[in-house]
Amino acid sequence: MVVAPARSSAAEHAAMATPAPKFPPAGPGTVDIVARDYQFEMPSRIPSGWTTFRFFNAGMAPHFALLSKLPEGKKLEDYRNDVGTPFVDAMTAIVEDKGDKKRGFEILGRELPQWFGEIHQMGGPGFTQPGGLSITECKLVPGTYVVECYIKTPDNRFHGMLGMLRTLVVTDEDSGAREPLADARIALYNGRIELAGKLTRGRNVVAVDFKEQPEAGLGNDAHLVKLEHEGDLERVVRWLDWSNLDGMTHKVPARLLGGTQEMPVGSTAYVVVDLEPGDYAWVSESAAASGMIHRFSVD
Repeated sequence: MVVAPARSSAAEHAAMATPAPKFPPAGPGTVDIVARDYQFEMPSRIPSGWTTFRFFNAGMAPHFALLSKLPEGKKLEDYRNDVGTPFVDAMTAIVEDKGDKKRGFEILGRELPQWFGEIHQMGGPGFTQPGGLSITECKLVPGTYVVECYIKTPDNRFHGMLGMLRTLVVTDEDSGAREPLADARIALYNGRIELAGKLTRGRNVVAVDFKEQPEAGLGNDAHLVKLEHEGDLERVVRWLDWSNLDGMTHKVPARLLGGTQEMPVGSTAYVVVDLEPGDYAWVSESAAASGMIHRFSVD
């Protein structure tokens, strides 16, 4: 399926977007990613081991960076054609059917390749609002990865198919970085998020422990949102579902402060957050609608 180019040119977006910051010098294992509409500026090869991603969203839309380790022998083109195209076809059907999802999910069940189940999601920066900086740390094993943002344009085209899909090679060389120390921990189970410790005003390093993952579908992850108005959480839950016509589009219902994408059971990611007084929630993209939410307040 041929995907039409974005209506606004890259030059127009660059002129209106937030300039990227000058990142300060970093220690071992630090990788800087600048997200634009619609591309990632980042290295193409990095060491394995503990990795700190400093993710700055210089675009006008929300963005994230999901790291998916490909099966042996598969390349970016395979992922784009065999995985990306079925999702485009499914979303096209949902749009044509005015939001009815039956035909779209039938397309996914029929068109996704058998090797789709052999892809391993290995974390990456969570949902980050335009102009925002988020920090996520995870441990990567050597291999070939794809880096993807599948937020949608207002007319329901995935960012990944517009340019935010690229290869990342994680080499055998070790980064030399050490595992961070956490101020608090959250545990992700199927259907619930448990918090141990207290999140306070200022800088917090939050460990995210992946205790369970569903057998099928999207995996458990954790994203932090700041709730500023009555009803924000309900709108966030609806927005997190990519298959909704208004899901994961540029109209964001709350402040997106980063987080971590899904990882295998037994993994731990670390999310660095700077909190001010207010109401917040940790939400899981695929399971928020079924109650996988943890609300909290900071005094």
